[in-house]
Amino acid sequence: MRAGGWRATGVGLAILGVLAACRGAPSRGTDTGATREGHAAALPPVVHGDSGPGGGTPARATPALDDGFGLAVLLEAVAAHNPRLAAAQHRWLAARERPAQARAWPDPMLGYVEMLEPVQTRVGPNERAVQLSQRIPFPPRLEAAGAAAAEEARVRELDYHIALRDTVAEAKVTYAELVYLHRAAQLVRENHRLATLLAAQGAAAQGGEPPDGVEALTLFDVLRAESAVAQLAYDAVTLEELLEAERAKLNGLLDRAPGAPIGTPAALRFRPLRAGREELHELALARRQEIQAAIHRVRAAHHARRLARLAQVPDLTVGVQRTFIGDASMPVSGSGEDAIGLQLGISLPVWGAKNRARIAEAEHAARAAGYEREAQVADVGARLGRLYFRLKNAERLVRLYGDSLIPQAAQALYTAEEQHKAGREPFARLLEARSVWLNFHLAHQRALSDHEEVLARLEQLVGTGLESLREDVP
Repeated sequence: MRAGGWRATGVGLAILGVLAACRGAPSRGTDTGATREGHAAALPPVVHGDSGPGGGTPARATPALDDGFGLAVLLEAVAAHNPRLAAAQHRWLAARERPAQARAWPDPMLGYVEMLEPVQTRVGPNERAVQLSQRIPFPPRLEAAGAAAAEEARVRELDYHIALRDTVAEAKVTYAELVYLHRAAQLVRENHRLATLLAAQGAAAQGGEPPDGVEALTLFDVLRAESAVAQLAYDAVTLEELLEAERAKLNGLLDRAPGAPIGTPAALRFRPLRAGREELHELALARRQEIQAAIHRVRAAHHARRLARLAQVPDLTVGVQRTFIGDASMPVSGSGEDAIGLQLGISLPVWGAKNRARIAEAEHAARAAGYEREAQVADVGARLGRLYFRLKNAERLVRLYGDSLIPQAAQALYTAEEQHKAGREPFARLLEARSVWLNFHLAHQRALSDHEEVLARLEQLVGTGLESLREDVP
């Protein structure tokens, strides 16, 4: 082969190389992890161990939830070990890799042709040919495809934060319920012991002579005491079964066996929310992940619509071909010199029905994304009103029982016990005072747990934590 053939081949390959190098240069502002709409660019810690070339690494052991464990310890364990969070995170990390694929050129084509029957030419037979070609899409179309993929990656990021937010809310609700059930079970056990003692004392005193001015214990009084004992025993069994159900739910969030041991959680502190409904509504419109995801879907739909319209622009194909030519049978000038050719092609987007359908599909997707955002905004307003009422009602009940009813019930119980010991209070009045004291304590703990559960649901609706908007109550 002559030096001119190699030179021509080198020129053709150099053209393709320069085009590929220009295409491979990174464009600025296309990192899907860049901060936008208040979302952090840094990746969160990977949930569970990642699988490397040598195999998967084991997940970290879940920290023990011993007696007195707090909410912070629980949330840290849930964030590190919940499998739903791990799946959502890796879906997001997978989506981060799509924009680079969408912006990339198609792979170049390398072809080889072997002539079964060499074509005779003046300078010799055509024996074989080697081809190298590259399809070059219209640059704005690649830009639109990359932008659409970047917006979808941001949606997957928000999906991860939605999963994290919902899982944290479930953990907080379960924690508050565990606190209530443990406290209720403790109160019921204490009252069961005292009610059993009172019932025994009442049964022993039924046939005796009562002091002056005090009515004698009747069979009804004894039956009432025994009925209270039976009811408290039933309540104790029910509460223990409910505790087992909540422990199993919490172990599910931690990816543990349903029967894994869980200690007694730390008590709840009453910290009312000082934010008003309008402030919460504005916060939800700015921070709720579903609304932000709908905004990114609208943007992705606009890019997809632009991409559909640009699909009607032809693609360019360039290439180089080298044809290997054997020696001619007759001595002629240029005998056996290989042929070099440059290839230039263009696609023909002539199927109008397909292009019109592609554009119509993108238009409908853009409208759907816009309506989805409107629906999310309307849903926030409807749900916020109900949750805010439940929160304020729970706050009122906590204050009512804690500041007024429980102190009054405790004083009434103390008076009834002293009067009964002195023989000046009927037995039925003592049972009634103890029942009221127990019910008020249970109602107070129920209201306190309800307050924390509703607050967790409010954080879930708003899309961010509300700790900074709570006040400490002495």
